Amino acid sequence: MGANARRWLVAWLGGAAIGVGNGVVREATYARLVGPGAARQVSTAVAIGAFAAYFAALQRRWPLGSASKANRVGAAWLAATVAFEFGFGRGVAKLSWRELFADYNLARGRTWPLVLVAIATGPRAAYELS
Repeated sequence: MGANARRWLVAWLGGAAIGVGNGVVREATYARLVGPGAARQVSTAVAIGAFAAYFAALQRRWPLGSASKANRVGAAWLAATVAFEFGFGRGVAKLSWRELFADYNLARGRTWPLVLVAIATGPRAAYELS
């Protein structure tokens, strides 16, 4: 993996900040107004937009030189995100496995998997659009 791809991997920390910040803003503001289900859906759209902008900025700053590098970065971001989610959820927030997996249920209106798809494919999209 090249130097720019390694920089993108370190930049995952900024992506984690986007995710945490998005959740904090959701819970501190509009979740009370629209309810938890709608708030999660709004939050999904906000997160996808924020990640798209972040990926575009990273591609301008540290261009990924090939589609395969972009795909590997997306896979690494996805793995790191899921590991963080389950590590934090179990270790810090003390959530049950059932509570953690509930966010993956699209049939029940949970849209978190859409964010994961955006995270996994975002570097490739940024590469293709640059």
